[in-house]
Amino acid sequence: HQKRKMVLRLLSFFVLVALVHSFTAPSLSSSAPRQQGAITTSLHMGWFDNIAKSFENQDYKDEDVRVRASHILIKSSDNDLETIDDLMGEILDRTRDQPDLLQPVFAEVARRESQCSSSAQGGDLGLFSKGKMVPEFDWVLFPEDPAKTPPPPAGAMVGPVLTEFGCHVILVTQRDQNRDQIEEKLARND
Repeated sequence: HQKRKMVLRLLSFFVLVALVHSFTAPSLSSSAPRQQGAITTSLHMGWFDNIAKSFENQDYKDEDVRVRASHILIKSSDNDLETIDDLMGEILDRTRDQPDLLQPVFAEVARRESQCSSSAQGGDLGLFSKGKMVPEFDWVLFPEDPAKTPPPPAGAMVGPVLTEFGCHVILVTQRDQNRDQIEEKLARND
């Protein structure tokens, strides 16, 4: 009930702002010279457009896809690919008979081997959407054409992934799609 009231208040506020903005008179202090007797009739009447613009928000998208992932980073060296292959092999060997242990084993190896500050959290990068990480992560985790290249599901280990920072192995721990973003945003602000 509280959230509904807050949403209605926000909606009313945005409508009011749009209306005020749409009927604001143009500035009288124009730098262009005015002709004697010229009548200016440029009343700004695009208030429907302004209402629509009030509700545009770049943070909210029709197709909301987010991933929670962990990674292990080996900073650039001559044998970083070999090191990542060895680490992936170790993780797979240790979880072959017990796939439920993939996340804890990955976190343990990340704490031990990763050269990223996220190693203290077991390599956890948190929940993120396309464009929040380096482009190479986007290419792997958010493919342009999911019909041709399906995105890795939760529980998938992907690597090696080469970036400007070094060589990574990524573990997808969660994949969310089309969540109610407004409700989630309000829940975080409570």
